Amino acid sequence: MTQAQKKTSPAPQRGATTTNHPDKVPADLSDYMALLEKEGELVRVPDAVDPRNFELSSMVQLMENGPNKAVLFENVKGFRDMPVVANLYGSVHRAALALGIEPSAQQIEQYKDDPRGSPGSTAGMSGRKFNAFAMDARSRAELILIKELLLEADQRAHAKECPYVIVNSGPCQEVVITENLDLLKMLPVVWHLKQDASPYITPAGCVQKDPENGILNIGVRRHMVCPERYGPKRMGVQIGTQTPGGKILQKWHEQGKACPMALCLGTDPATAILSTYSSPHYWMDPPYSEFDMTGVIRGKPLELVKCKTIDVEVPANSAIVIEGFCPPPPDNKIDEGPMMEFTDYSGTVVEAIPYMEVTAITMRRNPVFHTTMSGNSEEHRVGCIWAFFGYEQMALALIRKQFHHVKDIGIMAGSHGFHAVVSLKKTYEGEDRQVLNYLLSTQYFKYVTVVDDDVDPHNSEQVEWAKACRAGRTPDDFVVFPKLPTWEMDPEIDKHWQVAKLGILATRAIDQTYEVPAPDRQVMERMRPVFEKYLIK
Repeated sequence: MTQAQKKTSPAPQRGATTTNHPDKVPADLSDYMALLEKEGELVRVPDAVDPRNFELSSMVQLMENGPNKAVLFENVKGFRDMPVVANLYGSVHRAALALGIEPSAQQIEQYKDDPRGSPGSTAGMSGRKFNAFAMDARSRAELILIKELLLEADQRAHAKECPYVIVNSGPCQEVVITENLDLLKMLPVVWHLKQDASPYITPAGCVQKDPENGILNIGVRRHMVCPERYGPKRMGVQIGTQTPGGKILQKWHEQGKACPMALCLGTDPATAILSTYSSPHYWMDPPYSEFDMTGVIRGKPLELVKCKTIDVEVPANSAIVIEGFCPPPPDNKIDEGPMMEFTDYSGTVVEAIPYMEVTAITMRRNPVFHTTMSGNSEEHRVGCIWAFFGYEQMALALIRKQFHHVKDIGIMAGSHGFHAVVSLKKTYEGEDRQVLNYLLSTQYFKYVTVVDDDVDPHNSEQVEWAKACRAGRTPDDFVVFPKLPTWEMDPEIDKHWQVAKLGILATRAIDQTYEVPAPDRQVMERMRPVFEKYLIK
């Protein structure tokens, strides 16, 4: 932990970022829900619903397939004093409200035809309905501004502009419970889909502390709550080995120690969104915490409070915090799954994974329990946009260290993060093949398409044109790798997390040139004033 983060007095506030209004970022979940209600983005349900027999989750899915608002269940069977809210961040507009983003008329006009404003092109996410992510000009501008804000906050957090501070107490510890812990009896953990094996806690932000440098990490995992497998006060911790959180877990276990961790439900909306964001530093130890990024977005430091039973600090504004630890090997794994993932398949169906031993539950006096539907739900896949956008930036930063002429990387529409498109200014024959081999062998991507630098990798129509018109000159333009490592979310992996991968070289030969067909360009420029004078009006 840095000296700046040990201070208990707030750091000076700074001005607005170039993309948001920090003074309009909601302070906590309660403020955010009030804002959503004011904007007509929250629906209250006073009728009694059961969180375990699919009554509650059915209502959420109907809402997502219909008007797509956030929904607050005020009367949850068995938990009259703990309402459940869902679909909080299930639209780009609600995410923009959460981050204090209000696009100007100029920005709406500027971004209305920008392909970066298509969630399908920037994150590869798609829905069950055709054109499910078709957006008006305002939402398109909001999406681009969110992405620009995340990158800006990432850079400013790296510079330690607004680091978090630690305080002595916070609302998340108004109630502290350390005895007779029973997760299903104490919390309205929702059973979302009949294909899920049990209720799951999601999207709790799992906070861990790196044992080597003290940097705090928060990331969204899935946590199976199943007394038949785990008992009343244990839960699964589905955490990828190559994620920042997975690496922290490994560091603790390599020392033969249990890894302390805390699940935070109902954090302030900026922290909630950042808990799904993948930093460009994803494949290396990050030089800062996501909590530092929260400070940049809010324009003031985020306050953290030390947990009651473990050495971890958590956002003081959280609604609920579940404290505990993950024991070291060898006896630290229990079968987990299946749970439907954002692909609409379960990743690893049933696999022995680490578990968390709960040591305390702390909360506000009147907490609201936030749940996110499993499967390809609106809130789940909108959250994946920020994850895969960061992953794009990470892959771009990595590959430019080896191949300086890579222009950009995009994730192909509908691919759910599995298909990367690389735009390359090819300087020698075979450079495109090297780029393809590098990405397929070192990254999660299942497909990689390399295009020339005159093709926008975020524009799916341009990419398909390049595949149709610049690939297939020889069979070597299509490269199949029978087995390469990928990640656990691929439903086709074998027991070693390997899968067949495909590369497509949709580039011109090094001695070929191409110019977009057009009339004489000098004549076009001479006729432009005439066009603007008579036709644009």
